[in-house]
Amino acid sequence: MEIIRVENMSKSFGRAKVLDDVSLVCDWGKVYGLVGDNGSGKTTLFRCLTGMASYEGMIRKGEWVTVGYLPADNFFYPLVTGYEYIEFCLRAYGKKVNRKQIDYLNTKMFRLPLGRYASEYSTGMQKKLGFMAVCLQGPDLYILDEPFNGIDLKGCIQMKQLIRNLKAQWKTVIVSSHRLDALHEVCDTIYYLREGKLLKGFAHRSVEDIERFILHEEEEA
Repeated sequence: MEIIRVENMSKSFGRAKVLDDVSLVCDWGKVYGLVGDNGSGKTTLFRCLTGMASYEGMIRKGEWVTVGYLPADNFFYPLVTGYEYIEFCLRAYGKKVNRKQIDYLNTKMFRLPLGRYASEYSTGMQKKLGFMAVCLQGPDLYILDEPFNGIDLKGCIQMKQLIRNLKAQWKTVIVSSHRLDALHEVCDTIYYLREGKLLKGFAHRSVEDIERFILHEEEEA
């Protein structure tokens, strides 16, 4: 059962076409990966899916489907604590702030020093803080832009666990990364985006098969 359908999406900045006739269908309770070089259009696609950017084409999703977005780079004010950042995000989303719920989720999954200034966190901790804020918003569809970027081994393992937990809750996740190995461990299907075109989707294929396809396409380009 599909949660979102993208039909013939295109996006240009001036004369430069960033997305070129992209079509995609995502089902409930599945994890989808998106790989591609820098500048291939991954972040632009995500911004279109979240309504942050205009586009040509069609996006169809259920009337009550909610979307949560974790950008590749979050901004943190210098004197805002982890608690205050989460509370700000929840209020912006129209959600009530429940400190007990925040503490419970933090103890169970994230283990962050929420009383400290978020600007003092490591890159991995900031990634988890942003992810925690999105989780507390309770969306149906999670769009995660480069969540593995800049985090260490333990952080990578924890991020994969969090994505698996969302799938177990019948949430849908679309996640981009250059970490093909990490995507392969958590995704049902991995899509390859090159120069704004969605070239192929891989399901039940080895990392080696996906790498061979990508290298072949790059050699042919």
